[in-house]
Amino acid sequence: MSNVMSRITLACALVLLVQQASAETELERSSRILGEINERVVDQYRVPAPDLSALPQPATVTANPADLARQFRQPPIQAKPATPEMMIFVSFSMPRESLRRIVEQSETTGARLIFRGFAGDKMTDMAARIGALLGKHRVEAVIHPPAFTQFKVDQVPALVLAQSDAGNQLDSGCAQPDRYVKVTGDVSQDYALEYIERMSPQWAAIARLFGDKIKEGQQ
Repeated sequence: MSNVMSRITLACALVLLVQQASAETELERSSRILGEINERVVDQYRVPAPDLSALPQPATVTANPADLARQFRQPPIQAKPATPEMMIFVSFSMPRESLRRIVEQSETTGARLIFRGFAGDKMTDMAARIGALLGKHRVEAVIHPPAFTQFKVDQVPALVLAQSDAGNQLDSGCAQPDRYVKVTGDVSQDYALEYIERMSPQWAAIARLFGDKIKEGQQ
């Protein structure tokens, strides 16, 4: 009887082991199939690696010493000479009508307005007054006290024509006397330019250049 029971117990154990083995095999098989499906999906959408051999290769250039020597023998590019500048030295102590006429003509000639200092307690006050004076006119106005010393301006308005190197000052802070010309007085710019053209032959061509701008603007 005990032998029969032992054989039955052993048979049940073998059946259980077979069932467990079959269950693990199914699980592993399911995992394997799922992995293969995933791999096929990834392969389908995987971007192939680029073929670098198909890209154009950089050309190899060998410099010719003769060409290099010829290149360095070429004359350097000459910079264009700087254009002389016209400045109008002004102050808010001047009559309003005079300032307006200067602004209108400066928009035509391209002259720059030069103020000595602030009018008011704050820089914002000065900026507001300059803005109101210029209005919609395209004119540049700056506050530059050293320029009054540089061109010996002690009375406004004053029109100054200056060469581009007039900033090379003397020890006194003044510009070289032959690098600028000045007309002082409450006169129109066209009158001052005509006066320079008549009285200063070396500045005649420059004065005529700015004067022609006024004539063109009046046409």
